[in-house]
Formats: sequence, structure tokens, C-alpha cells
Amino acid sequence: MSISRRSFLIGAGSGVAGAVIGAGAGIGFMTGQGWRVHSSVPRVMPVQTLAELPAEADVVVIGAGIAGLSTALFLNEKGLNTVVLEKGVVAGEQSGRAFGWIYSNGWDIGKLELTNQSKSIWQGFAARFGEDIGFRRSGNFTLIGSDDEVDMHNEWLKAALEVQPGMDSKIVTGADLDALIPGAGGKFKAALYQASDGTAEPVYSVSKIAMGAMREGVRIIAPCAARSVEREGGKVAGVHTEKGYIKARYVVIAGGAWSSLFAGNIDVRVPQLTLSSSMQRLSRIDGALPGAGYGPDFAWRMQTDGETSVGVGMSASPITSDSFRYLLDFWPTLKYSGDLVKVRLSQDFFRSLRMKSRWGNDEITPFEEVRMLSGTVDRKENDTALANLRRAFPQYEKAVVKEEWAGMIDATPDSTQFVTDVPDFPGLFLITGFSGNGLTTGPASGQMIAEMIAGEETTCDPAIYRFNRFTDGSEFVFRY
Repeated sequence: MSISRRSFLIGAGSGVAGAVIGAGAGIGFMTGQGWRVHSSVPRVMPVQTLAELPAEADVVVIGAGIAGLSTALFLNEKGLNTVVLEKGVVAGEQSGRAFGWIYSNGWDIGKLELTNQSKSIWQGFAARFGEDIGFRRSGNFTLIGSDDEVDMHNEWLKAALEVQPGMDSKIVTGADLDALIPGAGGKFKAALYQASDGTAEPVYSVSKIAMGAMREGVRIIAPCAARSVEREGGKVAGVHTEKGYIKARYVVIAGGAWSSLFAGNIDVRVPQLTLSSSMQRLSRIDGALPGAGYGPDFAWRMQTDGETSVGVGMSASPITSDSFRYLLDFWPTLKYSGDLVKVRLSQDFFRSLRMKSRWGNDEITPFEEVRMLSGTVDRKENDTALANLRRAFPQYEKAVVKEEWAGMIDATPDSTQFVTDVPDFPGLFLITGFSGNGLTTGPASGQMIAEMIAGEETTCDPAIYRFNRFTDGSEFVFRY
């Protein structure tokens, strides 16, 4: 497994693709036979939100995950009256099901500027909110098994330091590696290590960010599903919701899994599909691996409580109607990720054909029918990842699996999120499609959207995140 493939393997953004058929306001879970609705409790710290929809705001942000909340934080910081609409539970989808890495070690060179800026924001959250939000500078590792891989990582390191000279990534071997991970020096050729990388705790970190945002003046209305965006004179005028209408000059779609479906109803085409990724939590043991990282066939994160999260090396993509709608958009992707994503035909396809893709402002929408999405665990993949971890580090034979969960990743064709305005829809902005890395890059992406709305120069270069990159004749670049 090369370091350049991490985007499709680590973390969970969220996704829907069209397979969100449900009944009532339950929680949607994907099974081997398709989607079903379950009344299971979300795995995140609850946030006390507001119930009453205000009459107007400067900006309405649709979605209260890490991307939407970060956008709202920076908009509020700039004096813009900001309301966040969440159809279900704050951080209840992928922000609460992510792997928890906050890292820039081994990232695509073109994304390093944004990723390092996001790390800096994460590092400042505790001071900003006056409490521990679960972020730790615990280090990130890539365990390397061959000389060819060592050469490849050295090439990455050289290129990374040219564009981001302040990075502290380095190659460690032998005794130096053993000092970081006892026993690893005799099992692996080397490791790419960055001490400044860290981890967050998905079960409460984003919830605490939401609480901090509300203390600063951001209004979060939940549960409240957005239904459509109103235009006047071609520009954004407001948002129709299940609770009524709210006037706004700007709207930000930060819906993760749901973004493409919502945008399609207002005639904005957002090529995005869904991947399912399974994870598990292991009991505390002596000699547990520190920080976070991955080996040739497993990935891990040390939690703040001393337990270990372990991830799988493959994502599943359910075939739905969107699979065909965006087939040409994603065709080039297969060249880069065909061995990392398994395609699954199930009842998702047939249910997606029956799912509503158009609705009026007064109609019940899929967002109200299914309040929260979560994947069903691929136990075979989880078992394989655990067996691989135990083979490399036998101390985990003593570990007990305490929890398994799965999340849905919102993936774009080039594995790069949209952080952009929508040129043909003045006042509309997109922040979605994080392809498995939303928890890491959501804060800096939200900062960029806020800067765009405020008419400021963006902190990071927005070019590779633009809306029309697939239609303006540019060369397709898959950014792992």
C-alpha cells in the first residue's frame, strides 16, 4: 500500500448516492441487502441546539458536521449573521464516525497548504473554546516494508519540504523507529513520521466545536431539514425548510453525503458518490501503538482513553442510480482506485430508482425520511485488518473488540473536495466531497468559504477545489 492512496482508506466523510430510502425519522443503516431504518442512538455527544427558525440571516449553512460548523465559525468571526441547519443530529453522520486522524504526513503535494493550515486551526481550538476538545499532537506513522517504498517516501519528503519547508516529516529507521514504536525497527524497513500530526475524538470533538460555536453566536437549528434554495433575480434569496422559510444572501451546502442530492433539486450538478468504510475499537493493552498510522495492511489510532481504533484497507461502493448518472465523471478514477474500492450490487440499486430526486418546497424530502446515515459493518474486512495488526504486533492478541461501526464517505472523482462558489448561482457555495479526509481538512476549508463570502483573499489557494474543474478543459488530476 503506497502512501499516496490514503485518501480512499482513512476516515469517513459521509455519503448517500441515492440509497436513502427510509420510513419516518429513524436512522438509515446499509446492510448487505440494502438500506433499512433503525432507531439506534448516534455515537456522538449530544448538542443542545435551537428549535425555532429565525426569519433571516446573512448566511445559511446546510449541514452541522465539521465542514459546516467550521464555515459557520469563521463567518461569525467576520460579523456575518450565520444559521446552521441540521436535518438530524449535530456531527451524527461522518464527523462522529471518522477515524480521527488530523494529519498532513504523506498527503498529496497540492493539498499540503490547506492541510497544514487545517492542522493549525485544530491545534488552536482548545484555547479558542477554553476546554479540551480531544485533539492531541500524537504523531503520525507510515510503516514501510520495502526499499522501493523507502525511496518513494523519500521522494515525497523532498517534494513536500520544497513547498512546505516547515513540515517536520522525516524517515526513521532501526533504533530510532524502535524508540517510537518498540519492536517496529526489526519488522519494517523504516517509517515516515511526523510528530506534529495528531488525532481527534470523533465521538465528542466536533460536538464540542459546535457548542463553542454556539457560545460565540452561531445559531444551530436541529432537527431542521433544508428543502430548497430560493432565487430572486438569479441570486440566492433564502432557504425553504421543513420549519418554514428563512431569508439569506448566501447559502453554503455542507451536506456531505446529501450534498449532491440536495444540489440536484436546484439544478446544480455535483458529481459525488458514496463509499462505505468499516472500523472497530479495541480494549486497552500493554504496548499499544502510539499516535496514529498505518502498516501495509492495517491502520490504527490510539484514543485518548488508551483504547485503539483499527481501520480496514478497502471501501465498498454500493451501486445506485447515481453510479450511472456519474459514470463518465468517475471513469478516470478507476485507474487510480480500482484495487481499493469494491463495488457492491444490492437492493440499494432498486431502492435508489424509487427514491425521490425532485420535490417541491412543501413536500417531504429524503432528508426528512432518513435523519442520519450510517453504514453496516463489513465484519470480514474488520477481521482481516485485526488479523493483520496482530501478525505485525502480537500484543494485540490480548485485545478485545469492544465496538464496530461503519461510515459513509462522500467521494469526488479526483478525491478532492469542493471548496467553492457556484458560478452560475450567485450566492451559492459548496463545501463537500472530502473523500475520507473531512475531519482533517474541514476547518481550513470552512475558513476559505468564509473568506470567499466576505470578499477576502483566501488564506490558501482555492484553485484545485473549484467547482468547474471537471468541465473547464483542465487535465484530470487524481490527488490521493
